[in-house]
Amino acid sequence: MPSILSKVFASVRTLKSLLMVRTVLRFMACIVLGIIALGILSVVVAESWVSIGSAAACYDTPQECESDNAVGLVLGCSKTIRKRRNQYYQGRMEAAAELWKSGKVRCIIVSGDNREKYYNEPGDMEQSLIELGVPKDRIVRDHAGLCTYDSVYRAKHIFGADQLIIVSQPAHVSRAVAIAHSLGIPAEGLNAPLSPITRSARLRAWMRERGARVAMVYDLLSRRLPTHMGPPIPLPH
Repeated sequence: MPSILSKVFASVRTLKSLLMVRTVLRFMACIVLGIIALGILSVVVAESWVSIGSAAACYDTPQECESDNAVGLVLGCSKTIRKRRNQYYQGRMEAAAELWKSGKVRCIIVSGDNREKYYNEPGDMEQSLIELGVPKDRIVRDHAGLCTYDSVYRAKHIFGADQLIIVSQPAHVSRAVAIAHSLGIPAEGLNAPLSPITRSARLRAWMRERGARVAMVYDLLSRRLPTHMGPPIPLPH
């Protein structure tokens, strides 16, 4: 008899353990599904924000831009990738030079990352624009443009730009224009050429942009200050 009772108690304990495991698994599944749903919702909100915020404000040629006497803002990226010329970089430089030659802007801010001694996006961009015919005294370097939000925010609050024409590739420039409009800055976008890239590189770029757009929503809702601020820097007139 005691043996039978022991087996019954053991079976009950096993059943309880199985039910507990099942409950834990269900709880974990709910958490995972909740995270996935939140992620999807965040992406949808971010995509809608960019679409609405940049609608009919991004153009393929400088002549289409409606602004006059605006300030150009070129968003930074690496000049080279694995010791090869970055075609994204080259496209931005060529588009910015054409923007200057069109007479639509009075000066150009080159905004990028300069956190490391031997990595200087604004310096590289300035040199490239000079080589493409933009006068040196019409170029202003922003060494604290660590991300798109920071670059756009600083263009107004540090450099005093009251109207922007932002230069980058289409998906990026749409996000930048949406940020500017959300910050109350009149802005248009100039689409730099989108050079052919491999399918895997295109997928990585698409994924990065989705993440960047979700981060944009957080930045705008929190109204965070850029990583680096500082005293006002006047632009050339």
